[in-house]
Amino acid sequence: MKRMVNVVALGVMITVGLATYAVSGTESGTDWSLQVESNKKVWEDRIVQVAKGSIDQPYTQINVTLNGSTSSHKGSYFEQLLDFRANFGEDSRAFKRALKQLDYAQRIWTTDGEVAIGQKDRDTLVVLKSKDGKEVDVTEFGQAREILESGWKGFYVYDDKVHLLYDQNYETTNHHVATFDESTKTFVTQKIDRSKTLVGGVVGAEWSWYPSAYQGQVATDNRYIPIRATALETLQDDTGEEYMSEMDLPGLFVYDAKENKVVKVNQSEELKGTLFKGHEYRTIQSDGTELIIDLNSLEQTTRQAIQGTVGSVTYVDQLIYHVLPTTEGAMLEVYDEGDMVSRASIKAEGDSDQAANQTVEYYVY
Repeated sequence: MKRMVNVVALGVMITVGLATYAVSGTESGTDWSLQVESNKKVWEDRIVQVAKGSIDQPYTQINVTLNGSTSSHKGSYFEQLLDFRANFGEDSRAFKRALKQLDYAQRIWTTDGEVAIGQKDRDTLVVLKSKDGKEVDVTEFGQAREILESGWKGFYVYDDKVHLLYDQNYETTNHHVATFDESTKTFVTQKIDRSKTLVGGVVGAEWSWYPSAYQGQVATDNRYIPIRATALETLQDDTGEEYMSEMDLPGLFVYDAKENKVVKVNQSEELKGTLFKGHEYRTIQSDGTELIIDLNSLEQTTRQAIQGTVGSVTYVDQLIYHVLPTTEGAMLEVYDEGDMVSRASIKAEGDSDQAANQTVEYYVY
């Protein structure tokens, strides 16, 4: 059905199919500016997103670039539509279309292209692979209801096969791994010895068909798969009644795809940012050092990447974008292979009191 977007004075009317949505086209929020002190080139394609809100004001996203700032209410249909159209590029249109046909799916970027796994109907699981986003290989696996009715923790590629980690019947301590053979369209499952550590999620596996390039490309023959690890703890409510709760564990954990077990790699209390670079996994520790791990040997190297206090960190195009909030906005730094290559700042140009009274978070993408 034909899609139509009409922009009218003081508002926006969007008609998609048979549904009509009215959203505000006016925004009285603060204007923000991005001031670059050095190496403007690394900011040419970047967006700094300012997310702000308070108890008595709506949560708002402001996208700031070298050309100025634009604002929209988070979650508005108009914003989602524009983001969708802007990112729906020709280079991977076929893969995105195939992924959108699945009821739900996860996807990862690999050195061999994009890979996804998802549900087609009540008992069919589908694996998608594409080297260029245009030609898509589709493999269906029937009689997979047990997996589809379980809690997915994430998937990875190892030994040229897709592997899916899941909690059978949503039982948190009942970990399994399913291995899919595309040549025979069959799969096998195996129970995992969790050793008191739970797999909370696979780093890099995303619950969305929407594209993201922040985490780089992971090799398809890595033995060790970075995960978010959790453990069950016994807590008490206000009445003294005990209950079990799944809690995140500090440090870096990996899943050993060869031995089917969880291994603790690093004791750091906090890790920020994620980048896959083939056989390497990179992240920033709380002291500003960059931790680099070989995902086949678990050999570790470190180097100082951020000087001083560490704020939020995002890897974009293999560069480190560091954001440290200030009283007026935020200080921004860019690092490449351990060296600072750019410094910038972002601040509110208009109603500074409004910004000061709201919770503000910054994201670079």
